[in-house]
Formats: sequence, structure tokens, C-alpha cells
Amino acid sequence: MAMLGALVFLAPMKFGTPVIAQSLLPMPHDIWEWVISSWPNPLLVILSFVGLIWAAIGRPGNPTLLTTSGSGATRRRLNALAWLPLAWLLTQVVATPRSINIQVSFDTLLHFAVCVVVFYAAARLVRNEKVASWVFGALAAATAVTGLLALLQWFGGLAAAREYAAAYFDPATISDDLRLRMTSNRVFGTLVYPNALAGFLVVAFAPVLAWLYGGAWRRATKVAILALAGGAMVYCLMLTGSRGGFAALAAAVAAGALCLVRGRTVWRVMVVGLVVLAAFVIVFLAAQRGGLMHLGRQSLEARLDYWSGAARIVRDHPWLGTGPGTFGSIYTKYKTATTEEAQFAHNNYLEMWCDSGVAAFMVFVVLWVVAVWDAFRLARRRRDMVSTAVCAALVGWTVHGLVDFDLYVPGIAVPAFALLGVLQGLKGCGAQETGEGVQGGNHKRLLLLAAAVGLVSVVTWFEGRMLAAHLAYGESLAATNWPTAITGAERAAALAPRNAVYQMTAGKLLVSAGQFAEGLRYCRRAVEDDPQRASYHYRLAGALAMAGRPAIEVSQELRRAVELNPTKTQYREVLRMLDENR
Repeated sequence: MAMLGALVFLAPMKFGTPVIAQSLLPMPHDIWEWVISSWPNPLLVILSFVGLIWAAIGRPGNPTLLTTSGSGATRRRLNALAWLPLAWLLTQVVATPRSINIQVSFDTLLHFAVCVVVFYAAARLVRNEKVASWVFGALAAATAVTGLLALLQWFGGLAAAREYAAAYFDPATISDDLRLRMTSNRVFGTLVYPNALAGFLVVAFAPVLAWLYGGAWRRATKVAILALAGGAMVYCLMLTGSRGGFAALAAAVAAGALCLVRGRTVWRVMVVGLVVLAAFVIVFLAAQRGGLMHLGRQSLEARLDYWSGAARIVRDHPWLGTGPGTFGSIYTKYKTATTEEAQFAHNNYLEMWCDSGVAAFMVFVVLWVVAVWDAFRLARRRRDMVSTAVCAALVGWTVHGLVDFDLYVPGIAVPAFALLGVLQGLKGCGAQETGEGVQGGNHKRLLLLAAAVGLVSVVTWFEGRMLAAHLAYGESLAATNWPTAITGAERAAALAPRNAVYQMTAGKLLVSAGQFAEGLRYCRRAVEDDPQRASYHYRLAGALAMAGRPAIEVSQELRRAVELNPTKTQYREVLRMLDENR
């Protein structure tokens, strides 16, 4: 439980970078940077998979795969929630080999595997409210720290955050979407951008209040603490300016209130819904009047373009998609407006289809439908704050996933899957469990241990290389002279040979230093590893021009860039100028 609590705490604190952008995040260099900076996501993968060894040699037990119920004759039924996360992970494994960017898909697959590992760990360990408090307490601690940082950002800390981003991120590799959020006044705490902080607050809101409610305080003190904590989280949510987060929190609160309503009368349900809706409308109007939030027509239009682009990707790649996490590589080919070149579809479910295919989409949707249904039934049966908080959090996560990409941010996804595991564990309370555990014999236990050690060894070796590549990439960015920068970039490219970011970085540095043959080799390798990304063809065209290659070669790459991003004015203008000069 200490390990699980640590992962739930560290995820939003240190792993708030989306999985597809993890290559851009360098390793911290000293103790102070380890304290204040984000950590590379491969560290989370290693920490999570190390837990598999502990799970293999720990006390026997399974996360309730089958339940038995009924009086007299025993009746068995499949516990769908216990199997759906594994089935969903298998759909990602099937979709990965045909990916258009294998490095991004492997990174995304390992991130999803972490989520599933956390789910099964929580499902096996959490059997009562006392144990669930470990997860809730970890969420409360993380919320307190990230909420405090968000308040500091609002009251003057955003300038320092911008300076940090300018120092550690390459402007050429930062998307327009992320650059826009970094230059706004919306707070983001320890997460990558404001909407991500909003998604985390939606997931953490009810569990934090439930954890505080279980404290041994006097009634008046408890009411004051709950009001203060709830008000602070809502205020931080308003500071993010996230309309989707606000709507998701309203849905979460409404779900929690419905779980606590006594009886099943329609009028009580309607009254609760109207009261919650009225309260959130009042708060929203107050925030809008204060300039913290607005209706955001431009944001809505951008999301509509993301979703229409995702729908067209689904049309062309319906069965296995383009590979987990690859929406950003191919979206520019399908977008119709001059919006930012988004890396996500801003809809977990739609992106699941266009990235991983129809089977992944169907299993993912069923997973969260079953989760919400089971959570509501559990909360109505138990009528306690823990199960009610789990239901509210999962409803909020599910709703917010309709307008954002929480699934691809470890800092949000790991707590959400931990709460999903808490739900699965609490469902097993008082039920007779069947299924073969590690108690079937020492030889089975040893086989399980051997499999766990083998899997952890492979993952640690792979992610260890990624960490070393992160370190070399950071040294290249921080270098003050050409030889050091080139050496670091080449080392990163060698450690992660399918990482297009590192290949292109090494290529551009070598070309700028006059080493054209070697530089062009790296640039072409980047294009091969991420062939649908228009910006890489454009950069290769620039490298070819610097190397003095024939204009026909430069023109071919520019035309390919225009084909893959027809709404990019810059590419068309450069191609037009080149054709005129020819």
C-alpha cells in the first residue's frame, strides 16, 4: 500500500507531461531540480513494474475475477470490470506493430500498461475503507501541493514558469497549443497545462473531501475544513479557466449527491440535480464576471476541428488505427482550419478509435460504462463516503474525457485507474471469491515470480535506455559549444534509434555544423520514423537546402510537407518562392 500510495502521489506531482511529449523533457541534473522539476515518464514505468515482483511474492489473493451469489444453489457470474482493463491493454498491443510512429506507440503502450498495473494492484489490496484511505490520502497530499503551486502561479509565479519553459524546452518542438497555454494567465500547477490541472482536480475532488470527512475532528471543525478544502479546489479549477473541467466537476458532484439520496423517488433526484446545476451556474457566472472563465467560442471551434479530423482518420484507418498515441503525427493532414497543430484529439474515446482501432474503442467505452454503473450500484448499496467518492470521481473522469486527453497524462490517468482499482476491490468486500491465486502451489508461485522478473527486466532495460537518452538530450540542449551539443544529440539518437525527435535534433545540429552527409542521414531517419509529420519533411527540406542539394530534392520534401499539412501557409509560401526561383 505504501508503494501504491507513493505512485498515486508522485504521478500528478512529477509526471504531468503527456506521454507523447516525454522525449522533450530532459533529466534533472541536481538535487534542487529533482525537487522542483518534472521527472521523465520512464521512471514511473520502472517504479510501477518493479511492483510486479512484489505482487508475485506477496500474500495470496486475486482481484475478484468471478463472484458467487444467491441462496441455495450457487450462481456464478463474470466480473466484467476485472477483465476489461486487461482486454483493453491487449487491443493496444495488437495496434502497436502497425504504428506510423513506433517509438511514440511503445511509450504510450507502456504508459497504458502502468495504468493497468496500478488498477490490479489497487484491486488486490483495497478491501475496506481504511485501506482505501491510503489512496485518498495520497491524492489529498498531491492536491494540496499542486493546488498551492497553482495559487502561487496565479499570484505572481507564472512569469518564473515561463522562464523555466524557455530555458528547458526547444521552441521549435513546442506545439502552438502548448505555447499558447504557457503564455496565458491560466494556472497549471504541476501538470503540463491548465486543462490537465482541471482534469486532475475533477478526479481528486470527491476522494479528498471523503478523506477529510473521515478525520477524527469535531463536527464544526470538520464542516469548516471541508468547506475550506472544497472551496480552494473549486477556486483553483476556476483559475484554470477550463469550461470542460467545470462541467465535469458538476457531473461528479451530481453523481455523488445522487448516490447519497435516500429512496428512489423521481422528485428527489430532480431536486438534487437542479440544486447542483444551479450552484455551478452561479459559480460559473461569478467566475465569468471576474474574468476567470468565459464561454470560449474559439476553443470550441478548435475542438470541433480536432474531432472532425479524428473522424476522418477513423474513416481511413478504422480497424487498427494509426498506432497508440499517434494522433499528432497525422492530424495536420486532415485538419481544415488554421487552428494549432494539436497533438491530441481532446477526446479520449475518439482518439482511442483513430489511434488504436474499433476494437480498442469499443472495449474502452465498455470499460468506463461498466465502471460508472458498478460504482453507482456500489455506492447505493453501501451508502458510505468512500464508495460515493469513487463513483463521483469516475463519473467526473469519464465526462472530462469527452473534451480532453486525460488518459495520456500520467498525472491524471494513474490516480483515475487507482480509483478504478479501489472500486474493484470494494466490490469484493463480503463476496465469495473464486479463481486460482498464487496459493495453488509453490511451483506456480515460482513460475509467476520468474515471469514477473523477466517482464520487469525487459521493461527496465528498455526504459533505462530511454532515461539515458533523456540525459544525453538534456546535455545537448544545455551545451554551450557545437561539439558537446552534437555529441549529446548523437548519443541520444543511438540510445533511442526509433525516436524521431532525437534523430532530427542530431541531424539539424550536424547540418548546422557543416557535417552535411551525416546530418542528412539523421534527418532522413527521423522522417522514416515519423513519416506522416509534415514538420519533419519541412525540416529535411531546409537541411537539404543548407547542404546545397539540388532544388528538385528540396522541392519534393516541401511538396510532401504541403500534402501532409495543407493549411500551413508557411509551407506553401516557401514552396512557391522555391518554384519561382527555379
